Amino acid sequence: MANEHPDAPKQFGIRLSDDTMELVSAIQEFRQRTNQPTTLAAIVEDAIQCHYNRLVNEGAIYGEK
Repeated sequence: MANEHPDAPKQFGIRLSDDTMELVSAIQEFRQRTNQPTTLAAIVEDAIQCHYNRLVNEGAIYGEK
């Protein structure tokens, strides 16, 4: 979804790789299916939480599991 929008990088004033845009689209689609906000802030929070959880699971950092 997000990666299909031609002005997405311009809207946010940043350039994101195709892989990152695919991740944003996947999170956005999941949030739509589950009736959650699809704001950029919400999507970024989801991505950060997933990355944090992965780092904890891999033992790279200590945190709550």
